[in-house]
Amino acid sequence: MQLDSSRDLALKPRILIADDSRIVRATLIKHIQGMFDFREALDGEQAWEALLLDPSIRVVISDLTMPKLDGYGLLKRIRASKISRIRTMPVVVVSGSDEQAERERAKAAGATDLITKGIGTAQLLSRLDILSKLTSSQNEFERGLHVLMGRQSRADEVQLLSPDDWVTQADAMLAGATRQRRNFVILQVCLGLKHVGLEGYPLAPPAMLVHAVGQLLHRTVRQTDCVTQTGASTFAIATGSIHFDSARHFAERVCRAIVNAHPREGEMELVASCGVVSVTEPLQENPADLSLAYLQEVATRRAELGLRSSVTGVIGDEEEKFLGSGMQLPARPPEQSLQTSVDLATLLRWIKEGKESQVIAHLDQLSLELQPLVDLLLKRKQQ
Repeated sequence: MQLDSSRDLALKPRILIADDSRIVRATLIKHIQGMFDFREALDGEQAWEALLLDPSIRVVISDLTMPKLDGYGLLKRIRASKISRIRTMPVVVVSGSDEQAERERAKAAGATDLITKGIGTAQLLSRLDILSKLTSSQNEFERGLHVLMGRQSRADEVQLLSPDDWVTQADAMLAGATRQRRNFVILQVCLGLKHVGLEGYPLAPPAMLVHAVGQLLHRTVRQTDCVTQTGASTFAIATGSIHFDSARHFAERVCRAIVNAHPREGEMELVASCGVVSVTEPLQENPADLSLAYLQEVATRRAELGLRSSVTGVIGDEEEKFLGSGMQLPARPPEQSLQTSVDLATLLRWIKEGKESQVIAHLDQLSLELQPLVDLLLKRKQQ
């Protein structure tokens, strides 16, 4: 009995190969033939037209240097597309070298994965198998998130500050901190959704997840702090009257709370990178001339660098230097591992029960929780 070859072909995931070199296209086709269907494009414009016309394409393999429209231009169009299936399309960039700068630029442009032209058949097939299933993995993540969100009540939801109102409030906090010579910290949180088997730039997370994170941040910060959503998957937090080390610990807990509060479905995981900047750290600007806009710029730059590197956690000055030079962050020593967040009532109960050793590990959290009460007591004492 003969198999229906056309039906068999239709069942294979279709790969779009965009490269102006006939030899490179032929080599890639030789690697994937039999396991994947394929379509060819001689330049970025042809590839873009194919994406618009052919909804069966599951993955794009693109060279960086092509006539008419290069790989970076094609990536920009894909990630800016209003068509969801195109905007979230996995894109593999083919590079002729292992230069870190080129890889970083491709990741920043939105590449899902990166390969060199000399890649072996087995490795390429493994990567493409993961990528061709990436859409279904994202759908599984979203289904798990729907279930999780369905269990949560909307009765306690709050409206975050608008970006304009946040700037007004944060500016006032910065001015007060400058007058009273207190610390002021900006935290910029960037979110992404990443497949654990790929090294490219994380994808944009679902809107409902971003909304849930906003609610989580509002519940996590002190009443004297302020939070706003600054982009499709980014948030800014302004906080004062806090030591920089305490702010870093707070930011670490925020990132871990975000990641731990949401499901990991299949091979998809959430990345939460937090850029941190303080008026007390050495910056290029004169401390007296520091503006909110400048601090936001530094925090955003650090958060985006962390997201590009798929780092969940804090990106401060030291981490920025490591990642900016192409190095990986050093492993966290065991004694500096993050502690599980404990509520204030539990901490106070432990103090009454004489469990001081357990409380010591959470002193930063305790000081953050009690700071508003201390501020109120000091204010009343001065009246």
